[in-house]
Amino acid sequence: MATKTNADIALQREDEVLILRTRDRLQFREIAERLGCDVKNAHEAWVRGRAKQAAAAAAQYGAYVGEQLAIIQEIITGLMPKVRKGDVRAVEGMCRALDHEAKLLGLYAPVKASVTVTDEMTERVKALAEELAGLAD
Repeated sequence: MATKTNADIALQREDEVLILRTRDRLQFREIAERLGCDVKNAHEAWVRGRAKQAAAAAAQYGAYVGEQLAIIQEIITGLMPKVRKGDVRAVEGMCRALDHEAKLLGLYAPVKASVTVTDEMTERVKALAEELAGLAD
C-alpha cells in the first residue's frame, strides 16, 4: 500500500484549512486543533492555499482578458470598412468596442497623484476665502 508523501499531505492540509477558514469561519487555533497540527502550520497552509488560489485566478483572468481582447479586435476589423463608409451604427459599435477594450486594458484606471500643500498655499486659500466672503456682504 502506497503512503502519502509530504507534498500530498501538505496539499490536503491546505485544502482542509481553506475550507475550515472560509466556509466554517474557524480561527487558526480551532483549525490546528481539528487537524492535529500547531497554529503556525495551520496559518502557513492557509497562506500557501490562498497564494495558489490567487495564482490560479490570475491565470484564468489573464486568459479571459486575452480572449476578450481578441474578440474585440475581430469586431473592430469587421466594423472598420463600414465605419470608413460613414455607417453611423457601425461607428457607434466601434466606439463601444473601443470603450470595452480600454476598460479591459485599464486605460480608465485612476491616476495616482502626489500633492503637497504648503503653508503658503493654505494662507493664500484662506485669504481668497475671506476676500470672497467680503464680496458677498
